[in-house]
Amino acid sequence: MRARARQIVRSNPYASNAADSFVANAVGAGIKPSSLIEDHALKDEIQRVWLAWTDEADADGLTDFYGLQALAARAMFEAGECFIRFRPRRPDDGLTVPLQLQLLEAEMLPLSKTELAANGNQIRCGIEFDAIGRRVAYHFYRKHPGDSTDQGNKGEIVRVPASEVLHIYRPQRPGQIRGVPWVSPALVKLFLL
Repeated sequence: MRARARQIVRSNPYASNAADSFVANAVGAGIKPSSLIEDHALKDEIQRVWLAWTDEADADGLTDFYGLQALAARAMFEAGECFIRFRPRRPDDGLTVPLQLQLLEAEMLPLSKTELAANGNQIRCGIEFDAIGRRVAYHFYRKHPGDSTDQGNKGEIVRVPASEVLHIYRPQRPGQIRGVPWVSPALVKLFLL
């Protein structure tokens, strides 16, 4: 379903326009936080640091914090989910705040990785759960599985603690652990158009 959704958005102008409209309506120019701190000097300082960090937030260096929001919203439309990995940085990296965000496509978490981990935890669709069903880790490919230009470490999987990952998706039924493309209900209609 995800592959079909991605293809229809790439090849169908109605679907592409729908994706753009969804992003524009979901995040617009960006969702901006507003501080409730009453100390004006502290509030101004926090705002200054925030504004500087938004320009450095993207670990890939392609966009800013608000562009990341737009990419995440588009991923929800096309793939039904998006992963955001917190990437702590060293203080000597020269960033305003030693933290960046890395967006990972749904394909980076293998649906086929369903097994019992060495520690006894259950891994389902790339997500590791503890004995009481809490997400404790995500098992991501080190490199994008669809990237034919980068042959190094192809298929290698890295375990990332759940505390370092935001899994953005909308559950549509109880127990659902992965996302469904938001464009899915319209796939047949878009194909016929």
